[in-house]
Amino acid sequence: MISKLIRSIVLRRVIWFDALTSKQLLIGASLKKYLAEKGYEVILTAREYDVIRGLIDRLGIEAYVFGGYADDLYEKLIVESERIIKALEILSKHRDYLIAGVSYPNPVEARVIYGVGKPFIVLSDSPHAKHPHRLTLPLARYLIYSKCIPEDAWREYTLPSLRLVSYDGFDELSWIRFLPEASSKKFIEELDLVEHNYVVLRPEEYKASYYEWGFDKDFWIRLSKKLVERDLRVVILPRYSDQRNILLNELRGYIERKRIHIPDPRSAIGPSLVKYSLAVITGGGTMAREAALQGILGITTFPMNLHVDKCAEELGLPLFYVKNINKILDFIEMFSRDIDRYRNMSSNILFGKKTPNEVIYELLRDLEIR
Repeated sequence: MISKLIRSIVLRRVIWFDALTSKQLLIGASLKKYLAEKGYEVILTAREYDVIRGLIDRLGIEAYVFGGYADDLYEKLIVESERIIKALEILSKHRDYLIAGVSYPNPVEARVIYGVGKPFIVLSDSPHAKHPHRLTLPLARYLIYSKCIPEDAWREYTLPSLRLVSYDGFDELSWIRFLPEASSKKFIEELDLVEHNYVVLRPEEYKASYYEWGFDKDFWIRLSKKLVERDLRVVILPRYSDQRNILLNELRGYIERKRIHIPDPRSAIGPSLVKYSLAVITGGGTMAREAALQGILGITTFPMNLHVDKCAEELGLPLFYVKNINKILDFIEMFSRDIDRYRNMSSNILFGKKTPNEVIYELLRDLEIR
């Protein structure tokens, strides 16, 4: 009995993953499941955010949640400093078994992992987000990214000590493949939605450090009304409370008639809403790619030309940049005539494509051998 206990302690291999967004939490949760089967223990932490809290509660994800958001630059520094202290308190219980830290560009995790002398593995698909990369990549040992992104896109952030590791795939495949419970149909049924009879709208992330174009509320309001005119239900997933309040006020009559839904963030499980939708229209990139990877029409209005989006479109996946409302309606009309066409094609297109989970596992094995 004692010998078994000693072996279990000696063999503990701990990884830390800190999630700052719902996308990152989904990747972290999928990685936690994936690596558990390989003998690793992932300590998952996350920033306090209503959507993150909803995912944790509804999916039964084991995670520590602490710290939050701040708009003022001074307050951001205070919040991040407090998160560093809390993260150290949590990791102190596992310090003898910690192998590495893994996250998206994250100044808190970068500082902590560097400070405790462990390798830091960064995932990213957004070289346009300059601030977090400048604060993170100089302290990282590895950068994992989709080969859709050219190596030169990272050069302004990198030091000679950073190893660039590209892979043939997409980050969103991590939870599509390894966290299927997030796509359970029960989550749309609880919202009284019918498969293929609604469109998901996700407005811009206009408070992000890289986003310069503001919140185009008139676009989302007009688009919502036009979709309702086409006898479709609309599910809007605002990113911020002020964005939510504006849309709730402007679309109140449609919401009362249950033609437009703006669900509580804690009950809106994104992967499920995407999987059973007719189309996804977003001011960012993740949800549109997530849709297209499953053969669902994904439309992005993001003003920049993203490498991963272009790559998905070139593979033949249904992902398009469209800003004109009439053209968006035409796309939806066209795709609604043969809903299963791209859904059947997507699995063939993505055969052999990897997720970052496999690449992280390979790097962890390499670190242990060294």
